[in-house]
Amino acid sequence: MKPATLVHVNSADEKEASQLLQAIEAKRRQVAELTLEVEHLKADVDSFQNQYHAHVGRYYLELDKVELETKAYRLRLQLHREKVSEKEIEARVTSCFQENRARIKAAAEAEESPPASKADDELPAEKAKHLQMLYRKLAKQYHPDKTVDAAEQQRREQLMPLINRAYQEQDIQTLERLSIGDTDTAVHREETNADKHARLQAELRHLNRATGELRLEMNRLKAGRTYQLKQQVANARDCGTDLLTALAKDLERKLTARRGQLARLMEIWHRAITS
Repeated sequence: MKPATLVHVNSADEKEASQLLQAIEAKRRQVAELTLEVEHLKADVDSFQNQYHAHVGRYYLELDKVELETKAYRLRLQLHREKVSEKEIEARVTSCFQENRARIKAAAEAEESPPASKADDELPAEKAKHLQMLYRKLAKQYHPDKTVDAAEQQRREQLMPLINRAYQEQDIQTLERLSIGDTDTAVHREETNADKHARLQAELRHLNRATGELRLEMNRLKAGRTYQLKQQVANARDCGTDLLTALAKDLERKLTARRGQLARLMEIWHRAITS
């Protein structure tokens, strides 16, 4: 083989590898940006959900309780008219509404206590080691002080809280996504051009899959009821209407009416069993 031909082949291989590396780096940045978008979207949805529960969630829970007790007293009165004994009435009511009462109790307890954190669950030793390895690699790679470029420093300042959160919450999937395409040349120093080309193409495929998954996650969040309601509230606010406050007032009126109805049924029941 002529030396010129050898140089030409190597140059072509190097050019193709360089193009793949550029594509990988561009796709890695896209994965990081999409991961940040998903993170911010989740934070916005969680924040709105807390705001929603603070305004109206408690009213819905209280309405469920009142409506359940209303049904229970209606059943008591119906069974009393059918000449069923008081002891049997209470047994029937307990049996009939046991599941609903348990559901409402669980919802009330969930409102009062924060959700359990994944960090409370102990990972198997192998996964814990993998999690720590990913975190250390990413924390070192994305440390803002390790770049002088202002735009890149700002991007890293946004990524570091995400990396810290993922580590604290044992979110291995997010850390793995951010690690895709991080090729250590020292590890692959002895590989052939063909092996390098295959490895880089595989990394690019993984990155393309990751971007697709992140876009699907964004679409899922935006299609959810909480996000849709958040958008409705934002649109109403732009028109000068506080939708959550209006909804809370409407629920408060309904709750007052239902409580009055329940009080009347309780009074009728008390008269029925004491007459």
